[in-house]
Amino acid sequence: MPVFELRPVSKPDGSFSAAWFDDDARLWNDKRLSSVASVASSWQAPRLNLLEPAYTATPVLFNPNALAACEEIRNELSRFPELEFLPIRIEGHADFYLLHVTKAIELPELSRARVAPPPSGNIVGIEAFSTEFEPGFAFFRVLQPAGSAARRSGASTRSTYVNAIGASAIESCAHGYLAAIALGGA
Repeated sequence: MPVFELRPVSKPDGSFSAAWFDDDARLWNDKRLSSVASVASSWQAPRLNLLEPAYTATPVLFNPNALAACEEIRNELSRFPELEFLPIRIEGHADFYLLHVTKAIELPELSRARVAPPPSGNIVGIEAFSTEFEPGFAFFRVLQPAGSAARRSGASTRSTYVNAIGASAIESCAHGYLAAIALGGA
């Protein structure tokens, strides 16, 4: 079964199509989002801004550490139990919801990944999943390798991966701001 990586869409000039959100210092990063553990019960919606306040909010918002979606997209994707939607307050706009994936897998055998040298040992990027691999979830992340620096801190990869069902859902509701990019088979 094919596997896709979820990515924000870029314009021809290389800028992101989705509006960028951040805090005033432009350093917003909630470390809890690097784990697949649920944070819904302890989540308090942060107050954030669009990086370019003169621009209007797009249905999907981008930050290097998270993706956020409008209520319409949240409603469309709420059928996937592996996603939790964490509210954020964007000054001057309706609430948005971080897409937080709560399921992760070990990197399947025969998959190809770029891994940082020791002492880190973290997965830097996944190039291909094994052709025999069939994801058990529509949306998932990949656990960092056992013994790696990120795994010791409970982190998974930042990227979100989707199966064909997840890819179809994104294509149908994300208004062209997110793309499911097919990864080759290993």
